Amino acid sequence: MKGIKQLLLLMTISTTLTACNSPSTLPPIEKLSGSWLISSIQDKPVIANSRATLVFTEENKLTGSASCNNISTSYSSQNNTLKIAPIATTRKMCAPALMKQEAILLQSLSKVKRFQLQNGELSLFDQQGSLQLKAKRT
Repeated sequence: MKGIKQLLLLMTISTTLTACNSPSTLPPIEKLSGSWLISSIQDKPVIANSRATLVFTEENKLTGSASCNNISTSYSSQNNTLKIAPIATTRKMCAPALMKQEAILLQSLSKVKRFQLQNGELSLFDQQGSLQLKAKRT
């Protein structure tokens, strides 16, 4: 009987050690930091080749292009909440369609309170849960 208990104990330890050394099957945790190409604003696709982008840094800086002008601000996030500080922009003039898209993008970005990351796609939501922006990792 003592030999069976020792054998069971050794098998349990062996199984535990093997499980601990196996590669994890959990999906990698996606991070907000990085470069994102905006694909839609308030569920409308962006103008082709307008290059509306967001770049979130590990140092809590947010930069990018609002379609025509460059943007710069800071942000803070905890869990899936996102707080974006007032946004500074350059003051270039572009085609009217790009300027209109930029105005809507900036308005949408200022409303963002929460984000979701899934399969390399970033979704930004306002306080009420309405989708404001969608972007793909670049």
